[in-house]
Amino acid sequence: MIPDPAASQCDPGTDPSTPPGEGPRAGLSEDHAQRMEELFRNEYTRLVHYMAARTRSWAEARDIAAQAFAQVLEMRDPGSVTFLKAYVYRAARNLATDRAKIAAIRNRITGIARHEFASTSPSPEPLLMQEQRLRVLEHAIAALRPTRRMVLKWRMWEELPYAEIEARFAAEGVSVNERTLNRWYADALRELRQAIQAAEELQKEGRR
Repeated sequence: MIPDPAASQCDPGTDPSTPPGEGPRAGLSEDHAQRMEELFRNEYTRLVHYMAARTRSWAEARDIAAQAFAQVLEMRDPGSVTFLKAYVYRAARNLATDRAKIAAIRNRITGIARHEFASTSPSPEPLLMQEQRLRVLEHAIAALRPTRRMVLKWRMWEELPYAEIEARFAAEGVSVNERTLNRWYADALRELRQAIQAAEELQKEGRR
């Protein structure tokens, strides 16, 4: 279990002394470098605990905290930010949110790989390993027509009813009915299945 961020002053296994990048970056003003050094010294451990409470992972928390500080170090106009502490924490929260969204999408793709498309091979073991399937599906989803990709996203990932999907298309100026949406969704799934089958055929050829 992840401890309360206030319960400890030190992240296990971490003894930070300088911001990410091992020392001040070239081009940083002396004033900004001093502000960052002080902020990092005072807030890095607190930020890691704070993000660990959100992500339930020390490794993820450390990575996000380092990335948030790196964003501040890379700012072109650091003088425009009055409260660097608030900026770093907001950057960390945004990073965590983005990672959570990406993880959710990846989990959906994993679900497709595991449940929607059983291996076409007669062998008890799939020809394509899980990570291979994920890569194939990610490329196949990216290659879908925009309308089919949107229906797949809203229907499978966000689990929206067709009425809501129809309303979203209408808001974009696209008039479509439930029957058409259902066909687009089926077409998208068929294309993904075909991508898996094509990849497995290539795998078979490679083993001969």
